[in-house]
Amino acid sequence: MDLRPINTPASRIEIGLVEDDPHVRDGMQRAIAEVPEWRLRFACGSLRDARTQSFAGLGVLLLDIGLPDGCGLDLLPQVRASVPVLVISAIGDEATVVHAIEQGAAGYLLKDSRPRELIAGIVAVLNGGAPISPGVASYLLRRLRNPSRPTPPAANNPLEALTPREVEVLRALTRGYSYEEAGELLGISKNTIGQHIKQIYSKLAVNSRSESVFQAIQAGWLSSDGR
Repeated sequence: MDLRPINTPASRIEIGLVEDDPHVRDGMQRAIAEVPEWRLRFACGSLRDARTQSFAGLGVLLLDIGLPDGCGLDLLPQVRASVPVLVISAIGDEATVVHAIEQGAAGYLLKDSRPRELIAGIVAVLNGGAPISPGVASYLLRRLRNPSRPTPPAANNPLEALTPREVEVLRALTRGYSYEEAGELLGISKNTIGQHIKQIYSKLAVNSRSESVFQAIQAGWLSSDGR
């Protein structure tokens, strides 16, 4: 598979990256460095820092959603008219995905995508495509088939706001797996597990593994043995 952009200019294509997790950010930088025609112009970890960057002439902006000082989608009104934005997030619930696309995101990839999938996604955006992770594509298909169907609001029960992958991660936590063991069990990296856990904590408004597991068990959503 040829991952080079169809129309490669003489100068390098510049890419911007907004991602707060340093491990995930480093992984994305390494993936970008694999393509000689690309150059990373900036990599920052907050909305505040992102708003100080110049977006003029960028080929694509890679944007995380869960940033320490707000939602990454708040940046879309500032950049979407001039720069295609590829959202790359651990958050994969229907409301967030649909909202991101409605706000002008050019594509939506989940953070458990492999480096080659990230490169392919960037190439697709550069060539005018709209890459969507298979795990969230069904939301958009349902919306297209029934445009009058309202996007589901955030659930009253925060446990119901967890994505299927977050459910799997929470079950692994309940069973006592370490980040590395959970990653091996689910076929994703330890760093991606950490991203999912950060989102779980945020959605459940907790600060520790024990609190998240306790909340799930108390709600009858998980048994104490993780089933």
